[in-house]
Amino acid sequence: MAKLHISRFTTRILMGWCVFLFVILLALGFSHMITPHVISLHALTLDSWLASVLMGLRVIVLFLVFSTIPMRWPITLLSFISLTIAVVAIYQFITVLMTGNFLVMLAYLVFVGAFLALLYTAILMASDIIEHNHWEKGGGYFKNWGLSLLSNVRQYSLPLLISLVVFSVALPLTNSVTF
Repeated sequence: MAKLHISRFTTRILMGWCVFLFVILLALGFSHMITPHVISLHALTLDSWLASVLMGLRVIVLFLVFSTIPMRWPITLLSFISLTIAVVAIYQFITVLMTGNFLVMLAYLVFVGAFLALLYTAILMASDIIEHNHWEKGGGYFKNWGLSLLSNVRQYSLPLLISLVVFSVALPLTNSVTF
């Protein structure tokens, strides 16, 4: 997690939370106290694709907005919330595995992978924006943030675009998504 500029203690807390949540979800799922959402294949329509692109862009924009704060804890808090959503998606994949439908498993695995890639790239980009924003030098905070944003968008545009496109195709295939 050194690339994300997250301390070892914070990394342990985040990983511990993910493991704890996953164990709780497994215990609740296998004791039939919760029933996971049934995943099936859906038709890819323009409406569902546009809605999923909008969802992916919201994630990216949320991390960019939080990168305007010159501290790491807002990004860490967003990472905590995003990892919670990712753990639930991974738990859902286990229930999809149990159904035995290969196409649904493959489509949902692509969705989970694209979602994790989108989150990782957004977290990495926001962390680098904060790291390379030399706000203490003067010259206007938002000017320095904008310059840092432009250089990082150039650096991360290809991984963001690929993960967003794969996410926006895989999500409507496995979930019903509308505006």
